[in-house]
Amino acid sequence: MSPTPSTATANLGAMPPSWAARLLTLVPLGFIAWLAMVFSAHPAVSHLGMSALTLAMFAGMVAGNTLPQRWLVPLAPGMQVARHHLLRLGVALYGLRLTFGAIADLGVAGVLVPLAMLVATLLVGVWAGTALLGLSRREAILVSAGSAVCGAAAAIAVASVVRTDDRQTAVAVATVVLFGTAGMLLYPYLFEVATRHLHWAVSERTFGIYTGATLHEVAQVIASGKMVSDATADAAVVAKMVRVLALGPLLLVLALWPKLHAEGEGERAGGARPWRAILKAVPWFAVGFVAVMAAHSAGLVPPAWKPGLLSLDNWLLACAMLAIGLHTRIGTLLHAGRKPLVLAGLLFLFLMAGGAALCAAVA
Repeated sequence: MSPTPSTATANLGAMPPSWAARLLTLVPLGFIAWLAMVFSAHPAVSHLGMSALTLAMFAGMVAGNTLPQRWLVPLAPGMQVARHHLLRLGVALYGLRLTFGAIADLGVAGVLVPLAMLVATLLVGVWAGTALLGLSRREAILVSAGSAVCGAAAAIAVASVVRTDDRQTAVAVATVVLFGTAGMLLYPYLFEVATRHLHWAVSERTFGIYTGATLHEVAQVIASGKMVSDATADAAVVAKMVRVLALGPLLLVLALWPKLHAEGEGERAGGARPWRAILKAVPWFAVGFVAVMAAHSAGLVPPAWKPGLLSLDNWLLACAMLAIGLHTRIGTLLHAGRKPLVLAGLLFLFLMAGGAALCAAVA
């Protein structure tokens, strides 16, 4: 029996858009990202410390919260490509800015601080979420992982392993976007206050480690670091990559945690482990970042190629930030759920204060 026209139309509507459609809807986003790069290079804008990434993020948030949604729906396939594929490619290419010598210059603090904050944030988050706020262990882990590791990507990856529902995952991602965006805008101001008003001896390198060890998303780390200086952004990315690379071991621990998998109605302790979900959630873009950095350290990148590749990288990241901004709905974030928002807010304060104390101790 052949499908009716209405059924066929429904099936076509359910099919994912073709890559041609995705790339076509990416064109206007790419053009706006290019405009952000042009404006950020203007002396009046660069003097304010507004990078192309920040301008793109602001443009996306303004458009996403003011324009009718029916105007933005056709851009959804391009936004998806920018938020996922272009962001990961941009992060990988960021390795062209760094060498292994630059990592060595960060010293022990560049590795110790991010890892210590990751573990501490997870422990504090699970305890506060379950004991103080009454969240389930799974939801507490989900929100805490987004704050501790690498933002929305970590929340989604952890959700696939601990088997939370779509609502819990969406709420966790919303908290990451809300507090990560707030931190991205606040951190450069904190550096200004600490160095110019309080006259604290905080180097750009140390503040970069602090940013990478405590801010949520990779894109937010890069954008916030660039608002201070390129040196801050470079140190921040290295520190952030330490946290990102820790996602794999964290997923393995969660997969092997019998008590966690015994929790929940209708599930059995010691059941099948979601190994496929772990492999799918491995942050391969972080591996690509290390590979590109290795090639750069070995001198395998021709000097004549580097300016063009760096411009391409800035464009890729600006596209991603624009798409993230377009996807950020203030009203949706504020209605994400009171307890997860409270937990994410507590962890945000803990990351800011704890990271500052730890950086001061090891600096």
